[in-house]
Amino acid sequence: MLSVNEDYYKRYKEETKDLFYQRVLFILLVGIVFIPLFGILDFVVAREYFELFVVYRLACSGTLLLLYLIYQTKAGRKYSYLLAIIAYLISGLSISMLCVHMGGYDSFYYVGVLMVLVTFTAILPLTALQAGISGILLYAIYAVPIVLFSEPTTQSLKFFFSNSFFFVFFIAITVLQCYEETRVRERECRLKVEMDSLAGRLSYYAHNLEAEVERRMKDLEESEVRYRELYENIIDIVLLIDRNAKILMANPRFYEAIGIPLSQKIEFSFMNLVSDPDITLIERMISRLAIEQSVKDFQFRIKNRTGKVFDVECNAKCIYKDGDLVGFQMVIRDITVRKKLEQDLIDSYKNVQSARNATILGLAKLAEYRDADTGAHLERIREYSRVLAVELSKNPSYANYITADYVEDIYNSSILHDIGKVGIPDTILLKPGRLTLEEFEVVKRHSSLGGEALKAVEAKIDGQSFLSLGKEIAFYHHEKWDGSGYPLGLKGEQIPLSARIVALADVYDALTSKRVYKEAYSHEKAMEIIVNERGTHFDPDVTDAFIALAEDFQAIRCHMIEDKQDDVQQEGCAV
Repeated sequence: MLSVNEDYYKRYKEETKDLFYQRVLFILLVGIVFIPLFGILDFVVAREYFELFVVYRLACSGTLLLLYLIYQTKAGRKYSYLLAIIAYLISGLSISMLCVHMGGYDSFYYVGVLMVLVTFTAILPLTALQAGISGILLYAIYAVPIVLFSEPTTQSLKFFFSNSFFFVFFIAITVLQCYEETRVRERECRLKVEMDSLAGRLSYYAHNLEAEVERRMKDLEESEVRYRELYENIIDIVLLIDRNAKILMANPRFYEAIGIPLSQKIEFSFMNLVSDPDITLIERMISRLAIEQSVKDFQFRIKNRTGKVFDVECNAKCIYKDGDLVGFQMVIRDITVRKKLEQDLIDSYKNVQSARNATILGLAKLAEYRDADTGAHLERIREYSRVLAVELSKNPSYANYITADYVEDIYNSSILHDIGKVGIPDTILLKPGRLTLEEFEVVKRHSSLGGEALKAVEAKIDGQSFLSLGKEIAFYHHEKWDGSGYPLGLKGEQIPLSARIVALADVYDALTSKRVYKEAYSHEKAMEIIVNERGTHFDPDVTDAFIALAEDFQAIRCHMIEDKQDDVQQEGCAV
């Protein structure tokens, strides 16, 4: 038997059992009817044995009838294979006895035994092994009586050998036939099981498919309802326009915003609603939309039927039909209030910045006015610092460090460089003559006083602020590149860049300004002094930036001469 899995084997056994039950009945009926019927043959070819053969045949048929009746009972069906074998052997034995009477070894009645073999193996669903065993048993039933009850002759033995040869051939044929039939029945069984399984799965999928279709249809209906509600009640304007900007469809919010009745048919272009200065902008947006497929957060202005203009923000996408671009869907939100709030915030920020800068300048001037150096000193310092920072930002070494915010912060914080002078006694700070070494040591303390004061203020502020640079500048603007400065004697790049920038700006302004202990130097003289101290007092990069900005420094110095009595050297300036 072919190997089958448990499901196949179970079903195969059940089907074989049912088939065997049906065909055993048929085999018994064939034997009951046809074995007596062959008495006609006896009457024709063996009339001398006719009466004896009738007895054999009726005895065999009667036995088969008895087996048939037994088979109708519950116990008989349980042993169907045994009853079939008994009927098979009785039929074969009856015909074998006829062969003995008809000559034994050379009797042609052996064909009847072959007929029993063929009928039994062809009708019953036997395996190849069962067919082989049945054939051998039947041959034994045929051969043994002949050997026991017949006298052999040379000629009769030849006939017996010939009959036996054909018998073996028929056994082989029936074994092959049963083997192939078994395979066919197994394949049929396997196909039936697979078909049943497939049918079950198809039924399951079909049922689930119906349920899924029903669910999706329900979801689709709900989605359509939700979309309709959203479309009708959304606070934004929803428009569908064609490629020429003609309005094809709009939601109720559009009618409300534009100021036309909901029942009025729209027969105008969307461009009629765009504020005149923004028409070109919208034309470009539509052209870009056809290429990019969608536009997000695009801002412009539209006007309603009364001429009122309001700011809007638009999200748009392309609409296709059969692969062709037919128009655009636009969702437009009124952002007038938001734009006003943004502008108010910007204005407030500018006001805060202006107030902050004015406060810083006032605080710095309060400290500066205690000194003998007045005038536009602070304004010049921050302008010098700003242009130096901008020039240095062009240097690749500082490109990623000096940002626009850095320039803004150094502009605002540079004027705090001498804030520490508020802590220096007037007797020293305002002394008209040169300071003694002891007095100068006191003055040098202003850098530490200023730095500590700004550090304390900075600690009260969350995050980074311009005071971070202010603190650096106040602390270190008297440090020198070669390390000979104060208060810490920092050297080279140990000195913060902001302090290096303001150091040069402060010295330039001091040189070109009049002091109680000296006259103001010209721009050229001040420039000569600074260039000579490149790499000693000043950072070489900052010095190179100053050299590149010589004309700018001169222009700032001249522009900020307040009057002819200003303490700045006026030589070279048209006043």
